[in-house]
Amino acid sequence: MRNTFLICFFLFIALKSNAQQGAGIYKMHWFVDQRLTNRFTIGANGGNQLTIPQHLYDSITSEVQKIVQSELHTNVQWLYSLNKKGQERRYPATSQQVGGLPRGTKRQAMATEYLEYYVKVKISVDVHNIGSIGTEVVSYSRLKPFVKIKMKAYGIDRRRKYRKVARTSNFKSIGSFQYNLGGVTMTNNNALPIEQIVKMVGEGLEKFKNKPR
Repeated sequence: MRNTFLICFFLFIALKSNAQQGAGIYKMHWFVDQRLTNRFTIGANGGNQLTIPQHLYDSITSEVQKIVQSELHTNVQWLYSLNKKGQERRYPATSQQVGGLPRGTKRQAMATEYLEYYVKVKISVDVHNIGSIGTEVVSYSRLKPFVKIKMKAYGIDRRRKYRKVARTSNFKSIGSFQYNLGGVTMTNNNALPIEQIVKMVGEGLEKFKNKPR
């Protein structure tokens, strides 16, 4: 038993000492409430697929990579684990989720890359209700958008080495008219253009960058 423990201990030390300097982003989830991007939705899953022009998409992923590098003081790479078919594991695009981003796990990342840090990032562009009038059948609400950025980094020992959260909500509210027709909830929103959503994310990242740990 003691010999087994010693073997595991020295193996861990060897892996740690051989770990490359650097960080890998193995998971990045980018969520946008569909009421901000879809003028008309039906039920909880209505709305068109969330699409972002490539140059705007690239501007956010590039900024995230720069922030991770600045926060952890090391080089950063994107890690895309493979599924059983040999395809890269990426988030699919939905009405509320940006697609194409890595959705691996720590275990998968550590199985393929020996790095100093394994990072996951979450960007949420969400809303909270700041006032409503009406009934259960018909109502009008004011929705206040906010952006929340979360970042965690783990070491090769699987322990968390870094955590930071920043939230910004200095954005104008939007109107949302909701009515119930035959048991189905329909919503008419004062939706925002995707360029404005990306600009909000940029402001959220700027606040994250300037917030002390």
